[in-house]
Amino acid sequence: MAQIIDRVDQDKYMAVASRILSKAGVVVRGRPLWLSADIHWDCAYPGAITIGDRCVISGRVTLLTHDFSLDRVAELKRGRSDQELIFRGPISIGDYAFIGWQSIILPGVTIGRGSIVGAGSVVTKDVPDGTVVAGNPARVLDSTDNYWDRSADRFEWQNRR
Repeated sequence: MAQIIDRVDQDKYMAVASRILSKAGVVVRGRPLWLSADIHWDCAYPGAITIGDRCVISGRVTLLTHDFSLDRVAELKRGRSDQELIFRGPISIGDYAFIGWQSIILPGVTIGRGSIVGAGSVVTKDVPDGTVVAGNPARVLDSTDNYWDRSADRFEWQNRR
């Protein structure tokens, strides 16, 4: 359904998506440029995810705000319990940031303003403003300024939908 609405009017789709996400507990600052319809939003608690103005989050991205992995180790070390061990960490996607296809952003990570996360990356640490990262785990490749200087001529301009 989202793809159909987007083909008609991307701005209206983003307005509707932003309202729905806000009601689900996502903090929406400004208006995202594009949010794919198949993002996994791990809204473990209100305010767990913040997205910035003019950001883009591509398809099949996972935004993970909690981690139970040490709970199994805790039970092995301490025995069974009625309690579980959890880490919760908010995710923040900065203004003008771009998150590539099928990336995973782990709990507690901030993606800086104007940064680029390459497709398929697993982001385990904060990404500074204006930085390009990629890989598993994601590592810094360059600044967006250098990437622009090296690569902009490979791209072509077209009208927004």
